Amino acid sequence: MGSGKEQAELWGPGARDWSDYNEPMCTPFYEAVLEATGVGAGTRLLDVGCGGGFALLLAARRGATVSGLDATPALLDIARERVPAASLAVGDLEDPLPFEPGSYDVLTAFNSVQFAADPVAAVKNLSHLVRPGGLISILVWGPPAQCESGVMFAELGPLLPPHPAEPPGAIAWSEEGQLEDLAKLASLTAVAVNDVANPLIYPDLATAVRTQLSSGPARAAIQHSGLPAVRGALTRAFAGSRKPDGSYRQENVFRYLVART
Repeated sequence: MGSGKEQAELWGPGARDWSDYNEPMCTPFYEAVLEATGVGAGTRLLDVGCGGGFALLLAARRGATVSGLDATPALLDIARERVPAASLAVGDLEDPLPFEPGSYDVLTAFNSVQFAADPVAAVKNLSHLVRPGGLISILVWGPPAQCESGVMFAELGPLLPPHPAEPPGAIAWSEEGQLEDLAKLASLTAVAVNDVANPLIYPDLATAVRTQLSSGPARAAIQHSGLPAVRGALTRAFAGSRKPDGSYRQENVFRYLVART
């Protein structure tokens, strides 16, 4: 998807909508990872690609001491509102990181590592921040066949600018064995790989489209192809998701790795 600076430019304009609408919908997978990694009182946790800090909020409610890294200052401003006690820093997960090596018990990365130009190098970079024997969890979208929201990526794809050297992208590292291979290549010991169901549910079409217009990929598509085209693509993507009560629901599975340093 590009450098941290480019990502910040894409995610900044829609930071409030993304944080208010999308992040709370991800509570099931946030909680699944926090439970699997034993986050509780006294846990020192770093969330990389923390966005508006909703996962940090849930971890803090469990008693953890939380820190967050994100490339987008506007998202970190929201994280600061949610979790005033969090230690937050602007940065790119592929660059030298502004945290002390070995200072965390648990490191989480929710839908962030797959956007790195070199995910293996990024995970190795992150692993230095975790104490020996600590845990790293990386969450990605599940297999495409189990993700109804994949239709959004299919609709937006033709509207995005061409990137010949683009990294794997949003739906990557989701096939059987891929996360285990990533852990091995990054010199980590895989403890578990689990799937968690996490539907995305919107009260109406307007909210669904507004939420996804705030995402980085949608912003990139808007810059390249214009707002009307992107709005039309997202409207088509949600066409088959309407429920009898007027809400819109897309069933999805997310996959996460828990690995030990």
